[in-house]
Amino acid sequence: SDNRDHTSTHHMRVAAAVVIAAGAAFGSGAPEECCWCDRATPKSAQTIVGSDSQVYKLVFSDEFDSERDFANGKDTKWTALEVGDTSNKGAAFYLPEQATVLEDEGYGVTALRILTERKNYTGDSPTGEKNIFMPYRSAMLQSWNKFCFTGGILEFRARLPRGGGYWPALWSFGNLGRAVYQDSNTGLWPWSYDECSPDLELPPTDPPQRISACDDRDFDKEGLLPFQGRGATELDVLEGAVSNVGTGSYGVGSVQLSPGIPSFFRPPMFGFPTASGPGSWYSGLKFGPNGKPNNGWYGPPWGSECLTGCPDALSGGITEVDDFDTKYWTYRMEWRLGPKGGISWYYDGAFIWSMSASSFGEYKVCADKPEGEPSCMMTPKRQLPNEPMSLVMNTAIGTWNGGAGAIDNMHWPAAFWIDYVRVWQHEVNIGCSPPDYPTKEYIAKNIGLYGEPAEPVGTDTCKEIYPQSAYDHAAEIQARATRVRDERKADSHAAVRAEEAQAKAAKAEAAHEEAQKAVEAAAAAGRPVGMVLPQQPLAAQVLASVGRSSPAFDLPARAVPRFMPRADVPAAQPAAAQDESSMPVLVAAVVAVGVFASALAVRRRRQRAYDAFEEPLAGNYQGL
Repeated sequence: SDNRDHTSTHHMRVAAAVVIAAGAAFGSGAPEECCWCDRATPKSAQTIVGSDSQVYKLVFSDEFDSERDFANGKDTKWTALEVGDTSNKGAAFYLPEQATVLEDEGYGVTALRILTERKNYTGDSPTGEKNIFMPYRSAMLQSWNKFCFTGGILEFRARLPRGGGYWPALWSFGNLGRAVYQDSNTGLWPWSYDECSPDLELPPTDPPQRISACDDRDFDKEGLLPFQGRGATELDVLEGAVSNVGTGSYGVGSVQLSPGIPSFFRPPMFGFPTASGPGSWYSGLKFGPNGKPNNGWYGPPWGSECLTGCPDALSGGITEVDDFDTKYWTYRMEWRLGPKGGISWYYDGAFIWSMSASSFGEYKVCADKPEGEPSCMMTPKRQLPNEPMSLVMNTAIGTWNGGAGAIDNMHWPAAFWIDYVRVWQHEVNIGCSPPDYPTKEYIAKNIGLYGEPAEPVGTDTCKEIYPQSAYDHAAEIQARATRVRDERKADSHAAVRAEEAQAKAAKAEAAHEEAQKAVEAAAAAGRPVGMVLPQQPLAAQVLASVGRSSPAFDLPARAVPRFMPRADVPAAQPAAAQDESSMPVLVAAVVAVGVFASALAVRRRRQRAYDAFEEPLAGNYQGL
């Protein structure tokens, strides 16, 4: 880095006693010295002021100032994986030696370099398959089960690799799952839901929530609190895409969220949110002067084979950037907890976009019938993410920035430079197993899902520090569990609704298992398995650049525009699907601003031919 500022009553009582004892042991204040902080972090970065005008204190930093070995067991903050990335049509094998700290010559910066090379490698997959072949090598560093934080401000300073096909990403991931280890994430990624409602409708192949608020739990046996819905949420600070010429590039910040809202609210692919009614998307989204909603990906269409999860993808970013690869940018995400909280993104200090806590509320749509009661679909209230989050940095090659087909072989090796990582908090809440969102015991009891255990774990390095509010919340969860048990005994209606929700989840699980078997059988027979059943026909389009939670479409490739203008014009109307024969050059969905959007699509098609996959995509959607 440089020096720039940049479940039985007995168990409930036992668990409650543990909470109280832990609270007394750890207290609620920060230590005088920051254990997780790099001493090379400049004094001017020890505190910052957030957009809420609150002062935030540094609780973690890594300046990458000296040579390091990131192989498992060698570093206290990071684990560099040694595994093939089979998610999202991944084509790179992650190896520790692809991550080094050295000087970025010409920039006066000593930084972490993630090097992506055209060198094949054969090894294990995250789900245990042996001898999988990958044509490229790269690196992924995780702080999983080492450093985790809940709420605060996360900032990276980085210079991106140039070239189509490369997928540099700076992100955070719920510690209850583990990035790219699909077995740990199925039914958890990216759930943020703490309700038990039979009204929730899931897409056909979507796995139900693995840890549901409908279920009583025994902490001693399962390591989980009773009647608490849990998940492995994902917050992406940056996913970057630099063109082969360096200009016309873009970056995106996003939230992946399950369960998704009814399809009535989802904008058509390549359209943008309408002012109201069909396609109006989420409420509470705001965009900065240069921020734009990503109209190229709202999540898997209804009916997709999304066997790890079928989330909504909420994202926004900036386009037409010419210096992502020639300049160090700062990428900041503010994650504010509570009913007045939200998530916001800032690139180089400029506000890009945000979503408020109200965005996670209930979404419902009803249709009247000539006779009988209205027919409704709804998604009950979700939560602003509250899970302890680990940090992730990597360069992938998959369903983003054109995929492997967009690599022109003129930009090898590809270097992704990270100058620093810093985390600040107003209320200190650091540790991977908070009292109200425990993960330690659950992970230990299910360790086979997570790959090679990370060493050393965070508590071997630094003490966990949780605020009194976390202990109070854990006590509230236990008190709620007592009320739920009493209600189910005394109120047959409450018991019936809980049984209905559990039965619906069991039905969804059975459907998911059948879909998984079908995919495995098709793969064994060498047949394509990436079927999509969208509500509106996509004609011959395929998404040339989509986010981390992206499916694979068995459709011909073609270039498409990634972003459209914001839907904040008074005359916004639902986008209309266009017949391909009448508009062969443009995408099937055209936005409500008509002529302007069409012209923009044509211009982007000319400028971004590199975005198109050269081959049709095949393969089922793996998610994380």
